[in-house]
Amino acid sequence: MTPYQKVYDAFLARILEDEWENWLIDEAKADWRQILEASLPWFKFPRVSLEHDENGFSGELGYVEIQIIANFMKCEWLNRCIMTWENVKPLYTERDFSQANLIDKLQKLLEAERKQAKEMESIYYRSRNGKPFNFGKLASQDVK
Repeated sequence: MTPYQKVYDAFLARILEDEWENWLIDEAKADWRQILEASLPWFKFPRVSLEHDENGFSGELGYVEIQIIANFMKCEWLNRCIMTWENVKPLYTERDFSQANLIDKLQKLLEAERKQAKEMESIYYRSRNGKPFNFGKLASQDVK
């Protein structure tokens, strides 16, 4: 079994944010859980079960699975930060488009984070136990 805290710790190590600084720990964990739940559908083909309950994941997640989930959690958190009403409201109320430029730059940052998460996931798919998969095994030996 893998407790959620292992994944939360990996996620929190990726961000410099004091958003949860004045929260009760149970409130912060509930919020992290929502971010975790939103991130899991992005991890398409894990090699271990992502079945989970109130206490954590039923299977034992390895370091790589934890890091991939933490990366997708960062993407979900970043998207939430970008799409706050404070950032979006000026698009509807001001003629100055500097806020739109800011949101565009933040969206590009999110796209870069998603690309990094997908690259990490892609490397994960192509390797077994930290080594590249030998795709030559899949080719027929009788090729003339």
